Amino acid sequence: MKVRALLECTIDTANPAPELAATISAVLAALPNAESRLSVLQTLDDEICPRISGLSCA
Repeated sequence: MKVRALLECTIDTANPAPELAATISAVLAALPNAESRLSVLQTLDDEICPRISGLSCA
């Protein structure tokens, strides 16, 4: 059996930024070390930055 820690959340799409930020903070707080937290943040950066660039160029 695999033990997992899960975080369930709902995001109000009318005002998502504060809830997304709180969710990311909760996930980071649950990770065991700085290396894991950095890895998650770098992955988010890889996903978000191209989308920001695409919107900025539009």
